[in-house]
Amino acid sequence: MWGTAFRVSGAILTVALLVAAIVVFTDAFNQKQSKMSAAVNASPVDKIVLRTDGVLTEGWVKRTLDLREGITLMELDIDGLRAEIETHQQVSSATVRRRFPSTLEVSLAERAPVARISARDSQGATQILLVARDGVVFPGVGFEREFRRTLPYLAGIKLVRDEGRLRPIKGMDVASVLLATARNEAPHLYKDWKVVSLARLEDEREIEVQSAKVERIVFTTRSEDAFLKQIAQLDVLLDSVRAHTDQPVREINLAIGRMSDGRMQVPVTFSDTIPVESVVPQESSPNSQFFNTPRKTNREL
Repeated sequence: MWGTAFRVSGAILTVALLVAAIVVFTDAFNQKQSKMSAAVNASPVDKIVLRTDGVLTEGWVKRTLDLREGITLMELDIDGLRAEIETHQQVSSATVRRRFPSTLEVSLAERAPVARISARDSQGATQILLVARDGVVFPGVGFEREFRRTLPYLAGIKLVRDEGRLRPIKGMDVASVLLATARNEAPHLYKDWKVVSLARLEDEREIEVQSAKVERIVFTTRSEDAFLKQIAQLDVLLDSVRAHTDQPVREINLAIGRMSDGRMQVPVTFSDTIPVESVVPQESSPNSQFFNTPRKTNREL
């Protein structure tokens, strides 16, 4: 009986010692964690790390967020900071994260401009704004002047302000396809494009381009692959015109060209002259003559 009592007492004592050790260890661990958490919470934000696919800088992010000096990561309203950044229409989307102990990470997806517009503000001052593929208009922070000059101006549009913001430009999704096709497939033509008008896009499904070498080029949007074919036709047409005359071209209307004997007939108008039909072969070998520009005639188109 004494032996059994001794063994039971020993077991109880062992369990008690283990429980006491666990309590002491847990308390020490919690105190350490509390001290670490307090140290982290007390560390002010000392770095902002930016990741972006555009031109905005960490300096722009700092100015936009305007964080209070000495603020800690845990004091930050992450959703509020993200919303503040996304109020700037150059930013398509933003992500803001904490990285302990004291770093704020910001990731941006930026809109890329495809055109520019000249607008007047409420004080009557002229301002150059940029336009993205989705029609969103924004001032354009960080873009170099030389790059801005490569963008054609938009015409035939109406800017509408809604709750302090300009509404996206209607039809810009179609126009941006034309601009991208010209820029990628015929950069030697695109660099001369000065103004792109959307005035006739909605009603006539036409886009007008003013070039440094042609006063008016008319494109149609009536077929899905229209732009690539029309730009190819325009390229060869201009080569043919230059080979036959130095007379300035007033208009090339690619929207009303018609097929005849397997060839596309496109009207070309010279300054102070009547329209002339230019014939574009649809199938040509690399060594063949692409275009044939007939003499001026009185034929009515």
